[in-house]
Amino acid sequence: MRTILVLAFSVALVLQAGCGKDPNRPADLPTLYPVKITVTQEGQPVTEATVTVTSKTPMKYGSSSTDTDATGVATLRTYGYVGVPAGEYTVTIEKRGVEGARETTNEYGEPEMRGGQIYQYVDAQFASQASSPLSITVTDKGATETFEVGAPGKVFLGNMP
Repeated sequence: MRTILVLAFSVALVLQAGCGKDPNRPADLPTLYPVKITVTQEGQPVTEATVTVTSKTPMKYGSSSTDTDATGVATLRTYGYVGVPAGEYTVTIEKRGVEGARETTNEYGEPEMRGGQIYQYVDAQFASQASSPLSITVTDKGATETFEVGAPGKVFLGNMP
């Protein structure tokens, strides 16, 4: 009888752990729906681009940002959790890089990059919330969208210190 009780208690604990809520998830975080955005330039995936969605209606947790992977896909997360709340969003896409920098050591002995040039590789209109023509609607089914951001480019933004 004791063995059956211990076994029943163990099963109950396992089931409870699997069904419990994440204690770190904010209580006011709304239901999130999966959002995948693919970024292409002339049909080719854009890797390491930063994709940001910003709610058109101000709300807490109304912005999410992540980088595209090797296939040009960004899987959006809100507060570390996969998905974003339902709503209408403006989408911005930015890809910056540094060329010609050299690695040095700062006064604390930590490595840092110095002396390079900063470039933007996606048309600047897509990088600004005010000028981006891109938008996405997230429903209770989530959203999947592909955005073409024009021909590859390279615009000098400035020098690193």
